Amino acid sequence: MFDAHAHLKSAPGTPGSGWVIPGVDLQSEALARDLLARDPRLVAALGLHPWHLPEALDEALAELDALAASRRPIAIGETGLDKGRRGAPKELQRRAFAHQARLAKRLDLPLILHVVRSHGACLDLLEAEGFDGGGMVHDFQGPAQMIPRWVEAGFCLSISPRGQDKAELIAAIPEPSLLVETDDAGPEALVAVIERVAAAREQPVEAITALTEANARRLFRI
Repeated sequence: MFDAHAHLKSAPGTPGSGWVIPGVDLQSEALARDLLARDPRLVAALGLHPWHLPEALDEALAELDALAASRRPIAIGETGLDKGRRGAPKELQRRAFAHQARLAKRLDLPLILHVVRSHGACLDLLEAEGFDGGGMVHDFQGPAQMIPRWVEAGFCLSISPRGQDKAELIAAIPEPSLLVETDDAGPEALVAVIERVAAAREQPVEAITALTEANARRLFRI
């Protein structure tokens, strides 16, 4: 089992072949490095989450650039746009997202995206920045009509515990674009996510396990 997006506070004590730790802020990078040293199954991205953008954004982005150059993460993010109540001011979100898209393009890395009520805006920004390196939309919960646009843009769509009961949506995701994740629910939640995804797609659990791992390893080049 491969978890494409897991907010870990300690090395997982559950079976699994790999976990992707997304970037949240600059302070979390030290924890991620410590976890990577403890468990070779873990890999990490670097990013500034739209919930956690500092007012001194330019300085934070410069530090992110320096860390990305020295650490060589497997992806940039999580970044994106969030029109919900928890996001930073919208202009800060756009500046941070655009910068991280440019950084990913420069380093030839995929993006890990946090998208809340802003699918069209995210796609428009990526097009404006000329980003075509693909990535993943984590915790994808629809709308279903956005699936073709994200797939055409080169993005995989990841199902988390919050979306695991949306059977029609899950069934509509093309096989090469399907990922599974636990997000912040804990590594032990992955079994249930895979089982629900398998049921929605009327496929064996073993087939979904193998498919989602292959997709994640291809996307993140691991």
